[in-house]
Amino acid sequence: MPETGETLQCVAIRGSFQKTPVNPVKIFAFSLIEVVLALAVIAFAITGIMGLFPVALKSAQESQRETRATFIAQQIFNDLKASPRTNLLIATGTNLLAPTSFVDPRPSFTNAWSNTVSFNLSGEPIGAGTNANAIYLASVSSTPNIPASGLVRVQVDVETPAQAAPANRSKYTFVTLMRQ
Repeated sequence: MPETGETLQCVAIRGSFQKTPVNPVKIFAFSLIEVVLALAVIAFAITGIMGLFPVALKSAQESQRETRATFIAQQIFNDLKASPRTNLLIATGTNLLAPTSFVDPRPSFTNAWSNTVSFNLSGEPIGAGTNANAIYLASVSSTPNIPASGLVRVQVDVETPAQAAPANRSKYTFVTLMRQ
């Protein structure tokens, strides 16, 4: 016998009728079409996100190169400022107490000069001029009495990768003013 408030439904089972209670609560479920559409939307979103990875990787590499170039330029500027004006030497090599070579870019800041120093991947100087193991090339130049008398404009151009043709290198230019 059905309980109070319960409705009955007649169901035909093999030629006989039975009365079964009908549950007023419906069971909700996703249809196959809804599941397929949801998967398509998720796949489209994941494809878009995966497309951003190469862009992010390229941006991270460019940021790393720019940071290293800034470090190299700052190192050169600090060497120039710390050196005596009449005897400037930029030491190269992994041990500055026993350097492998020196770059003597100028006897003083009174004349214009230019020089190139090679650096490895970690930003350590490895020699004067270009080097087969270089990752970065730093061209250091000075112009005296620019913009005013008694001042020297020092420019450092850091390029990478050093083995690439000059037109294919990334170039970062840094400029500072120093007293003569």
